[in-house]
Amino acid sequence: MSRAKLVPIAIVITLALSLAACTPTVTPGQSSSPSSPSSSQGAAKGTTDLSADIKGVPGATAPVDAAFTAAFGGFSAALLNQVASGQDNYLVSPLSVELALAMTANGASGATLDQMLAVLAPGLTLDKLNAILPSYAKGLPTSDNAKFHVANSIWCNNSSAVDIKRDFLQTNANYYGAGTFSTGFDEAGLADMNAWVNSNTDGMIPQLLDQLEPNAAVVLLSALAFDAQWSQQYGAEAIDDGEFTTGAGQKVPAKYMIGAEGTYIDDGLATGFMKPYVGDQYEFVALLPNTGVTMADYLKSLTGGGLMKTLAGARTAYVETVLPEFSFDYSAELVDVLKAMGMKDAFSVPPADFSKIGTIGGEPLAIAKVTHKTTIEVTPVGTRAGAGTGVQGAGAAPDPLEVRLDRPFVFGIVDSATKLPVFLGVMNSPAMG
Repeated sequence: MSRAKLVPIAIVITLALSLAACTPTVTPGQSSSPSSPSSSQGAAKGTTDLSADIKGVPGATAPVDAAFTAAFGGFSAALLNQVASGQDNYLVSPLSVELALAMTANGASGATLDQMLAVLAPGLTLDKLNAILPSYAKGLPTSDNAKFHVANSIWCNNSSAVDIKRDFLQTNANYYGAGTFSTGFDEAGLADMNAWVNSNTDGMIPQLLDQLEPNAAVVLLSALAFDAQWSQQYGAEAIDDGEFTTGAGQKVPAKYMIGAEGTYIDDGLATGFMKPYVGDQYEFVALLPNTGVTMADYLKSLTGGGLMKTLAGARTAYVETVLPEFSFDYSAELVDVLKAMGMKDAFSVPPADFSKIGTIGGEPLAIAKVTHKTTIEVTPVGTRAGAGTGVQGAGAAPDPLEVRLDRPFVFGIVDSATKLPVFLGVMNSPAMG
């Protein structure tokens, strides 16, 4: 049996001030026992769960449409293009990043909000983004063999006199199911936040935050985990040793999973395939830039609608595949990335306008940090006698197509129904653990 092992993702957005942080203007409820993964799971002793006072009332929802698909696909490709600028391995969750930033946008106004929407969802209003994005995330399928979990939370500093507005917390509880917590921004509060992330990534990201900003007032967290079995399993006879040529041109040993799939991609600059998970609700996507096409040039081609066009162009065909086993951790600070994408005002005061989140004695808020951590493992974790790749039992085409991933490639996990990417990454070397 083979499994694309847990793909945990977590992101934190810290909104900080120029003065000391304070208590939100909501009536604190007594700490309650965890009621759901998206609201209370991971809260530790010493943190007050405000969910009893800020109960989510489901807001208006809307289905994924062409405008949202184009906007989300564009954001996803642009995000990967910005972070994957070197020879490392990269993995981002556009969904997790967009969820955290969309929650933050509910506290933005003026040019700050305009810039955030232009980056996150060009052509969409904030109301439409709130109606579609969280509904889409909550509706992503989950099962015993293809588990998907997402959770959001907001943590308010409980010291001094910060005015965190109830409407901001309520809106995010209504649309995003965000749990609300009040805690000291000290070592104990930091431990509680990390415990929440650890719980909501099935223990794969035990420490998202190393420290809190000394003047932080609010921390927004989004955690996401995916764990699924391949629909077409690899047998022991399908595992082979070989070499992988890294982005730096070095040859490193690799262990390959050899099989065949039924979906082929050729967008003129790269070839690839889609490999489904059990239930056919999610697919692993691999895109290998053609010889002579640099990774940087290929990533640029995926922006501006290129990614969704490439995925939509997949066709049914027998394709022989060679996929390396790989696992790695990735961490990035996204402030400069988001500035480069056009979100310029949100990170300093002035000009940041987060007046709908709150103030300290009239002093405004700005985003101080946007931290994103991910980890992935794609490898067979065991076999059963006689197990093999299902397509291998079918008759091969006279001249079968082949995609051999023995040099740097783009990969992702997409929702089969919409082809929207839940995760996107670049594999430059399977030797980087």
